[in-house]
Amino acid sequence: MTPIENLTSSFECLWETKIFLLRTIEATDPATQGELKSILADVAAARNRVEHALIALQAKPPAAPA
Repeated sequence: MTPIENLTSSFECLWETKIFLLRTIEATDPATQGELKSILADVAAARNRVEHALIALQAKPPAAPA
């Protein structure tokens, strides 16, 4: 896989993690929700960083063949 494909897969995994955490938060008691919301914030921040890295990587011209 190319670096862009790997980074895209990472972004997709983080997106799915966010969705599953949201579902879990909805189904748990309020005492547990606080910790899960904290984890969700970390995952969302990581997802945003990966998204920015992906955009930056896509903007770079491909390396010239050797």
